[in-house]
Amino acid sequence: MSDVSSTSSTPRRCPRVCLACHGQRLATLLETASSVRLFRFEAKGIVEEAVWSMPDEGLPGLALLLARAGVALLVCGGATCCCLRHFSRRGIAVAPWIAGEVPVVLDALRQNRLETLLAPGARQALEASRRGGTKIQRLESESS
Repeated sequence: MSDVSSTSSTPRRCPRVCLACHGQRLATLLETASSVRLFRFEAKGIVEEAVWSMPDEGLPGLALLLARAGVALLVCGGATCCCLRHFSRRGIAVAPWIAGEVPVVLDALRQNRLETLLAPGARQALEASRRGGTKIQRLESESS
């Protein structure tokens, strides 16, 4: 199992991840996020690159913004299939139904244990979304 902090001999940009937040926590629902925070995972650590307010265009605008920023993964609270389609159309993986404070979520991503932060009662929703083709993505080097 690769660690985010491991180096790769293949030149590759560092993974970019966005968290859909409300204050210092993930928003309970994707649609209610007041901000999105962009992080880059590097060998030396996690770097926060930007913080944006939710676009006026809502989720379609957010999907476009994240795609333009090169985001590989959006981590959020509750999200339905109709919410997630905007991101899948742009090639952005989504890890829905996650709960927690930003530092805890980032640490879980770094350790590839994001599934330990599933919101209470969310396992059934996650299984349903997996059947629909969405899954929690491991943040690993693609060269491994």
